[in-house]
Amino acid sequence: MRLEYNSRVSHLRKLVGAACSPESAANRDFAWLQDACYAGLLGVGYTSPNPSVGALIVKDGEVIARGVHRICGREHAEAEALSRAKGRARGADLYVSLEPCCHHGKQPPCVDAIAEAGISRVIYAGDDPDPRTCRRARPILTKAGVNVDGPLMPHAMARFNDAYYYRKTFDELFVTLKLAMSLDGRLALAGGDSQWLTGKTALGYAHFLRQSHDAVMVGVGTVRTDNPRLTVRKAMLREFVGADTDYVRLRHPVRVVLDPDFSLLKDYRSPDSELDRPAPNIFKMPEQRRREPPWLVFVGAEGKAPAGTDIPEAIEVIEVPCDSAAGIELALVWEKLAQLGIHSVLVEGGVRLARRLISQRAFVRFDAIIAPLLLGGDARTFAPDLELKQVEESLRLHDTLSFALKRDTLISGYAFDFADEALRGMPSQ
Repeated sequence: MRLEYNSRVSHLRKLVGAACSPESAANRDFAWLQDACYAGLLGVGYTSPNPSVGALIVKDGEVIARGVHRICGREHAEAEALSRAKGRARGADLYVSLEPCCHHGKQPPCVDAIAEAGISRVIYAGDDPDPRTCRRARPILTKAGVNVDGPLMPHAMARFNDAYYYRKTFDELFVTLKLAMSLDGRLALAGGDSQWLTGKTALGYAHFLRQSHDAVMVGVGTVRTDNPRLTVRKAMLREFVGADTDYVRLRHPVRVVLDPDFSLLKDYRSPDSELDRPAPNIFKMPEQRRREPPWLVFVGAEGKAPAGTDIPEAIEVIEVPCDSAAGIELALVWEKLAQLGIHSVLVEGGVRLARRLISQRAFVRFDAIIAPLLLGGDARTFAPDLELKQVEESLRLHDTLSFALKRDTLISGYAFDFADEALRGMPSQ
């Protein structure tokens, strides 16, 4: 990685600044820490289930090396930065987004490398919720003669690594519900058309969310209407990340479809199918689109395919219990995904699936991208009937962040104060 990123400020960098600002002060320590947090987010994807971490080494007011954790099990951000700095790291300051690790895993402890390199001071944004490291770096580094300041931005770090913090604290799958909607809360016109409701920057943000999550999920209706690929495409990611997209190692999420009645496979792949229309992207083999992951199709246990149905190799069918009225049990889907090694899932639609997640409180994070459009009362809304009697009973988002995506607006928040709970649950030293 070059010592300097592109000079043009991207929307991702602006978002990092907005998330850090409540805990920031007007001094260089916080500016360098923001830079470290930004660098870490350029590494999201293959780091899962590890956190995203960025580091930079500063000496005499100049950045002499940067490091990013890019692949789970490979070199950590601190180690990469120290390797790039070589002997120049002695007497320098190390800024790192997450508390340096102090345990032996697939990589050696970063605290040892920091002390051996002669780093003078370590400044970090947030504590690591992993109990093997949590709040243990400070006493180890202090004993080695290294000054330590942190955590300086604990809530920002919990936001940037929310899936990691959530899993370490609650040991559950992290679910993000992302919806693009009009000012009047509509997802699509009455006939189903929703392209293109939001602008390119918002679409770029959606691709960054795919990059950041292990899996992306839609309902069968979305597959029929939009025929999505559900991949991460560099050109779209660039609309949000900017020129620094070149530093991102693209990773496609696992694609998940909820199809209770097995209707897609029955319609398109059964021997007696007479549909005269192109097959959706879900049926195209992986070799047609290199490096794309498989599709996981969750069907009701009673939704059997007709005998002789041709199921492509790219599709894995997973049967789960299904209520004819309520649909597939979401808790069982989360459980199955977790068993497959998936730690975070992004739910992108459609209307019915969004209503179920909201009515069942089956999400942790909610990202609403609001376009400055009015679609009218006959358009499709995502809001279920919650039968509230008082406003105070409403489903209120916590730790919200509002951010402009050019013409559109992002409002992101959590179903509860998960960051506060995670931070309170960390052991004291």
